[in-house]
Amino acid sequence: MRKDDILGLNLDHYPRQSFGAGDVVLSDGSETDRMLVVIDGRLGIDHAGKPLGPGDIVKSIEFFGASHYAGEVRGSGPGQVAVLPRGAVRACLDAQGAMTWNLACALAIEAIAASKEHV
Repeated sequence: MRKDDILGLNLDHYPRQSFGAGDVVLSDGSETDRMLVVIDGRLGIDHAGKPLGPGDIVKSIEFFGASHYAGEVRGSGPGQVAVLPRGAVRACLDAQGAMTWNLACALAIEAIAASKEHV
């Protein structure tokens, strides 16, 4: 997958958000009204060991399966994320198949429920 093309969406068509080391890119409790995709740099997620890098989608399970993001996401150094509105992601998945959006949401909801069972 090319880092400038996620889910069939050309990231050059969407706004960018720049960040530096320690900057909060996504606040705990933020509404899941946008998908963030790392363009450059690295992001660290609360309670996660592996940082996110170019081409990674930030908290995709929560984007599809929850109304709010849980935990903070901070820059590990300078970088940028593309900000994709929920409507654009949904339209792209709907164009790929009538049930694609619904399936993505259902799988994410199941993943969230399963993670809560193991806590």
